[in-house]
Amino acid sequence: MRLLFTPEALEAYESIKSSHPRECEQVKDILKDILMHPDSGKGSPIALTGNLCGLWSREYGVHRQIIYQFSSENVKIFAVGKSLIHTINAPEDPVVQTQYSEEEYRNVLAQMEANRGKGETPKVGIFWYNIGRDELFGVISHPVDDYSRANASNGRITCSELHEDVWKKEFYRQRYKSDGSGPFIGQYQDKPRGRVFYDVLTDSYEVATGKWIQEYPHVYDMILQEFNLPPEKTSLKYAVHWDIGHSWR
Repeated sequence: MRLLFTPEALEAYESIKSSHPRECEQVKDILKDILMHPDSGKGSPIALTGNLCGLWSREYGVHRQIIYQFSSENVKIFAVGKSLIHTINAPEDPVVQTQYSEEEYRNVLAQMEANRGKGETPKVGIFWYNIGRDELFGVISHPVDDYSRANASNGRITCSELHEDVWKKEFYRQRYKSDGSGPFIGQYQDKPRGRVFYDVLTDSYEVATGKWIQEYPHVYDMILQEFNLPPEKTSLKYAVHWDIGHSWR
């Protein structure tokens, strides 16, 4: 992986090197670490957001930062020194916004109108349960009406998202928040989870969970409400796959 500098960053680095040898050694140490693993390691790396999305920040010394961008081949340094985030121009091209034609505009409004009220229709999907906060989280749900045919085994419908994939994405986002806190800590299978199916053949819904729900039976009502499931057409199913600690592997 190559190390590149913008002209401004190189000028700042050369100035530090000539006048602050100790700070220069700190910068070098962080740069070496970035080259080895650009999204983790020393200096509490944080992915920036907003118009600086695509850039990363690492700290060194006292209130000093290195702002950079990386790819599979290069690490490009945009700034070195005291809190320079607000002086950096975003590396991406500006967002270009075009306008709908009159016909397109009428079509999208008609589509939104057609969807009015559909938020209350029964849904299929996945979820986790946070024991400490007594709430569902990481919920992914889709209205059953969105599916024209069964997409799971034995005539069942469910969402295509997998717990493992959703967890990885959310864990990555959580990890690079300023405090790194949030519900997506540890492994995805180590917290109570489940999935909702719709059985086309019997016109009924199934809430699949591990045996953990026997300790927290009230969660079943929470799931019915979250997914707008009709109680009289919904049953609770057990499978070892959704037991805490179990996964595909």
